[in-house]
Amino acid sequence: MTRSLFGGLYLLLFSVAGMLYGQDILTPEERQWLADQPVIRFAPAPNYPPVEFFNENNEYQGITADFIQIIDQQFDLGLKLEIVQFPDWTTVVAEGRARRVDMWGAAEKTAERSEYMQFTRPYIRLPAVIIVRSEFVGEGIEALEGKKVVGIQNYASYEHLQEKYPQLDTLAVPDIETGLRMVSYGAADAIVASNAAAIYYIEKNGLTNLKVVGESGFEWSLRFAVRDDWAPLLSIMQKGLDSITPQQKRDIYRYWINLDASNNRSSTKDYLFIAALVGLVAILLVLFSWALRKRARLKMQRLTQRIEEQKKIEKELKKLATTDALTGTYNRRAILEMAQIDYQKCLDEGLPFSVLMIDIDNFKQVNDQYGHEIGDRVIRAVVNVCRDILSAKNIGHIGRFGGEEFVILLPMIDQEEAYLVAEQLRECVEKESIQCAENALHFSTISVGLESLKHAETFDELLHNADLAMYQAKNAGRNRVAIWHESISG
Repeated sequence: MTRSLFGGLYLLLFSVAGMLYGQDILTPEERQWLADQPVIRFAPAPNYPPVEFFNENNEYQGITADFIQIIDQQFDLGLKLEIVQFPDWTTVVAEGRARRVDMWGAAEKTAERSEYMQFTRPYIRLPAVIIVRSEFVGEGIEALEGKKVVGIQNYASYEHLQEKYPQLDTLAVPDIETGLRMVSYGAADAIVASNAAAIYYIEKNGLTNLKVVGESGFEWSLRFAVRDDWAPLLSIMQKGLDSITPQQKRDIYRYWINLDASNNRSSTKDYLFIAALVGLVAILLVLFSWALRKRARLKMQRLTQRIEEQKKIEKELKKLATTDALTGTYNRRAILEMAQIDYQKCLDEGLPFSVLMIDIDNFKQVNDQYGHEIGDRVIRAVVNVCRDILSAKNIGHIGRFGGEEFVILLPMIDQEEAYLVAEQLRECVEKESIQCAENALHFSTISVGLESLKHAETFDELLHNADLAMYQAKNAGRNRVAIWHESISG
């Protein structure tokens, strides 16, 4: 029986004992305040394992989730939490500032956030380490001068990097997993991230060519945060944290942070033994059996999830090698390889084949006016519109050719139908609103070049002609579709 399994059982038994014999830690006023709240909108950091994250079933898990469960059950708080899942931490921060959420689970206290949120004392401290590829030579932050170093957008660690180390070429990414992939595949030189979270994603994605070369000088002091006009909730959460014993904290940390390959895949006998013990506790403490069953199911779900993650590593690595990191669509190499296969099949079978070359109009102006982060948002929005239309029609493939240029392959689609598809893409992109500032929307347009198989042209000829037609569309005023014809010269 592994130590982490005993630790998990210990937490359950201690929680039940606290409910039976513990004293009320809240004042009558705090109890009344909780009773008066219809719901507390709680927004965790969505991609920050092992502190807090959502698994593949969108279930909230991690160190913070266990802290909340113990605080709620051990002292019968009756927290009416509505767990709200957002795509990234940037959105979580924005929703907190707008008071559309009431509480965060694991946040660093900063001067800016303190203008609208109030914080408990830290309940976990995690150093931010520097992670590079295995062939990197050097130690510490000083070895990264002039290198491209990624950090997580709107994390306090990224603000620390920008403020303390202006000599670094820093770049913000939406989450740790994206940053680790960029470093592993050479798109960046290093990432500054939590060691515990990095280990989780390195194992998940099989990124075996990474190593730690030192600490960054930043340490997360993670706290619960509540909106600044809800002082009673802050007091309630702080009292709950203060009441958790050192042993309970150690068991939680041991389970999530020191859970390595040898003890996160325990034998079936271990889990049968745990199930038997849980059944015994349920008999002795009938009133609280639901809590024990829930915890046992959660452990089994975690075990199943981790086994399934290992099976997906090989598939995920193959996907990474063919996927553009920014848009999630095919990268240049993958789309060109697919094009040769689809083109040759259509040519051999006498079927039509068309190709679209797409460029986002006036894209440089977007970067100059709003910055590269908004530019990336525009690129993703345009690709998503095109991808949704192709998916709805069940035709074609889209790939990022470079910068703001994209290629769409349309096997078995003749020129007339391809033109209708191109016009639909252009019209839908033109109508797509993109948030570029707090109260400002941006509308992009695209220029499209179209070429179709007529005789026995090579795919490279088709692609070249489509590219010429795309530039004709731009020269004619942009936001239009142009079909290649022989009068178009290079």
